Amino acid sequence: MKLFACIRTLNEADHIEDFCKCYSFVDRILIADGGSTDNTVLLAEQFPNVTVKNYLVKVECRNGIWRNPDGPHIQFLIDWAEAEGADWIIFQDCDHRLNINLKRDLYGILESCKKDFIFATQIFMWKQKQWFPDMSVRNDKFMAGLLGWRANRHIKIINAMPHFGFSFDGKTMTNFSQLEHNEVLPCPPYCFMHFGWDTDEMVAKQVGYYRTSGLIPNMIDPKDMGGIPASLEEWMVE
Repeated sequence: MKLFACIRTLNEADHIEDFCKCYSFVDRILIADGGSTDNTVLLAEQFPNVTVKNYLVKVECRNGIWRNPDGPHIQFLIDWAEAEGADWIIFQDCDHRLNINLKRDLYGILESCKKDFIFATQIFMWKQKQWFPDMSVRNDKFMAGLLGWRANRHIKIINAMPHFGFSFDGKTMTNFSQLEHNEVLPCPPYCFMHFGWDTDEMVAKQVGYYRTSGLIPNMIDPKDMGGIPASLEEWMVE
């Protein structure tokens, strides 16, 4: 079984090494870099299982902000993984990483899995040492998000606000969480973690970017939507 971790990057020097360390156990990490001007690519290529390709297509958003188009950028990455012979594709953002239990057990989970899609709870972190319960728990139950899928499902990515959507035919967006062919991993002990809000400065930059570009005009500070941060639980570690 070949397991590939796939990500897009654009000036992700703050996160790329941690991501590659997290996924050092997979067969390959495929990175579609959107034209980084920092040392993202140099840092990534230190890892033996990493391959980087450039994806330099850009589109103009509101107020003159240019970015890689989400749908085509991700489709480029997924098509690449399929062409390289992946059996399972893990698709995440650069600031998402697996907890220690999921890293340890993921191969065994996938080898025995009878389903086509894997879901796991996403824990939204605050400054590395806390998390936002209001973002990950609804009605006292952890909510699961898509972690990866079998490559032979030939998933298509389509543009859909605010970013993109998943599809089987390339036209109709599909909510994979409502399909029967899903494996939802129990939480605890399994989760993946979002580390994008490391400092107040990073939060302000991210919120400003989404508002100014028009991608998420009403983007708000995570502290205003996540509630009071809580101390990490024992299993929320890498």
